[in-house]
This record gives sequence, structure tokens and C-alpha cells, in this order.
Amino acid sequence: MLTDLRTPIPTMVSSIYIGGDRVIHYNRTQQANRWNRAEPCRKCELDRNHLRGVVKSCVDCFLQGHALRRFQYGVKVVRYLASWHGTCTTGRADPPEVAIRRANDHLDGHGFGDYDLFENNCEAFAVFCKTEKAVSSQAWAAMLMLKAGVKIGRDRLLHDVKVHYGQEKHDKLKQMIDSALTGISSLKELIANLQKDQAADSVEEVMGSPVHEI
Repeated sequence: MLTDLRTPIPTMVSSIYIGGDRVIHYNRTQQANRWNRAEPCRKCELDRNHLRGVVKSCVDCFLQGHALRRFQYGVKVVRYLASWHGTCTTGRADPPEVAIRRANDHLDGHGFGDYDLFENNCEAFAVFCKTEKAVSSQAWAAMLMLKAGVKIGRDRLLHDVKVHYGQEKHDKLKQMIDSALTGISSLKELIANLQKDQAADSVEEVMGSPVHEI
């Protein structure tokens, strides 16, 4: 499994190396509009204008000029904790021929479902090929970081309300916020809940007066 570092804050794009300068990787399944038409690759004939789903390409097409590293399997707990998400797992990899067979099975028409950045992405595909368990530590880490950010904002708000409006208002608002966030298991659900138009109205109801901005 090859991992491509794409951004200053490392975001890993993963693939399965099948030998002979070829990799199989999973891309967005929705067709994207392209303003600049690209010629097919001369090495692997990959059509970059229709790069969707599970595809096979040369390593150069996968990397697109970015850095490369090898994803590590079966790492010890200390190593895992010290590593950036999307670079390793404690899970043990199946033999290479098994991983390659799984990747080819999906390439030959079975697909890998609809692409979802947070739940069904290229890392989930590559890890599935290696372990038969689809999981993306990057998506999970993003969920944890967003939840941590929400908790900080929640605690700041509750402290402010307690100071200015008292314990009763604090307790009502805490109950409302905790109820809104209960049972959320995915990043998409969390973002959708935070963006609901009713959120501000509910806060105003608890406070007993409109929330004004200066």
C-alpha cells in the first residue's frame, strides 16, 4: 500500500501497489467538471478526464509529483500513537497476493460503492484490500478533532451563560446541546447538526430573549 502526501498538513492518498510500476486506487465516483482537458497518460493510458471509482494507473499518475511513503501494518501501540493518522495501523496485513486479488476484483466491475470522503475513501479501500476491514484513520481523526473543537466551543458558551444568566439557564442550555449531539457517529451528521437553522432559535428560547449581535 502506497501513501501519497498531498498537503502541508499531511493528507494521505492511498493505493495498492500491484507490481510493474502499477497501482490500483479508489477515486471519487461522482464525475467532476474539468476546465482543462488532459491527454491520456502515455505510460498507462489512464484517462484523467474520467478518473472515477476504482482505477489502475502507473505510479507517476497516482503521485502527480507528490511525495511517496509506505503504509505500515501491524505496528506496535507506541509507534501508532507517535505516527500521523493515515500512515499506519495496528491491524495485520494479509499476504500481498491476497491484497492484489481483492484490488483486482473491485477493478473488474465490482466497484467499491459510492465514494464518501469521510466514510468510504481511498484509505478505506486500500486498508480493505490489505486486511478485509474498511476503515480510514484520517476520517476518524477528523471526526475526533471536530468533536474536540465543538466541545471547547460548548464549554466556553456554557461558562459564559452561567456567569451572566445563572445556573438554571446553564443547565437548560447544556441539556439542549448535549441532546443535539447525542448519537452522532459520523462527521457528516455532526456538521449537518451544527448547521441546522433551528440551533440559534433553540438557544434564544433557553435564554428567554433574542441573541443580539453588535
